[in-house]
Amino acid sequence: MRFSFLASVFLLATSSKTLASPMPEVGIETSSNHLEARATRSSQGWYSYGCYMDCYDGMDRFLPHQAYIDANNSPDMCVAACKDSGYNYAGLQFGKECYCGNTLAGPPTAPSQCDVQCADGHNHCGGPCRNNIWSAFEKPGH
Repeated sequence: MRFSFLASVFLLATSSKTLASPMPEVGIETSSNHLEARATRSSQGWYSYGCYMDCYDGMDRFLPHQAYIDANNSPDMCVAACKDSGYNYAGLQFGKECYCGNTLAGPPTAPSQCDVQCADGHNHCGGPCRNNIWSAFEKPGH
């Protein structure tokens, strides 16, 4: 009986510790580039989709409209520019660039491929030919 009581106390203590600080799932990237380490909603209510490839076939773009090139690029700034122009998707690319479109195209890539910091120092603004995508629509499955 004493062994069962001590074993129960040990199991309860370790399970509550696990709930307080869960281990990351196998295969999930835990670096600072992971989506949960950044904003997931813009001030306009748009949703973060993560990192997607943009350039292909001689630099044609999946998000075809270039809204601007600005060193002060941020998710809120790019989303506002795309929203004001009537688009449903915004893509921050290579730190300074903002692209817009009405369809999500291009394959998703690893978050580590969108590692260029935004001017705000808190978010990532894509990478070379890689967009951090934001959308007016909630990402399916989230």
